[in-house]
Amino acid sequence: MDVTTQVKTTLASDPMLKDVDITVITLKGDVKLVGILDNQSQIDHALEVTRSIEGVHTIHDELVIKK
Repeated sequence: MDVTTQVKTTLASDPMLKDVDITVITLKGDVKLVGILDNQSQIDHALEVTRSIEGVHTIHDELVIKK
């Protein structure tokens, strides 16, 4: 499974993140997360989950809190 699929699958199956829409873009282990989430806890959790995935080297965080 490639890094993009692994990140998308892991985020989508996480109970805290299953109802949010996060776009995942990867290039050679660099992962960009883009989306609008409900709170900072969700953002922190998404970053933590992504960091734990093998093959992820750098995360570019473009996640924002819904206003």
